[in-house]
Amino acid sequence: MEQTNGFWAGAIAVAAAPVAIAAGIAKGSYDAASGSGSFDAGFHAAADPVIATARKFGTEHQDTITKGVIGGAATAVGARIVGESIKAVFRR
Repeated sequence: MEQTNGFWAGAIAVAAAPVAIAAGIAKGSYDAASGSGSFDAGFHAAADPVIATARKFGTEHQDTITKGVIGGAATAVGARIVGESIKAVFRR
């Protein structure tokens, strides 16, 4: 099994959890109502691949995600510094 751990793997999995849960409930309910299988089996058949794929995505792209978050934060701080500097210049 591929290694899928780390902060971003967990964070992306948490972000994907509502979709996985909704898909699991829909599939599980359909399976249970139609007699195709148990709710539990249907739930996991739909939800588990979504979570696994999200964790894999977070693991594979963790460096890019981190760089994007840090770059975005640096841009915001830099814009604030420049904006305040311009205000200070025009106040004089």
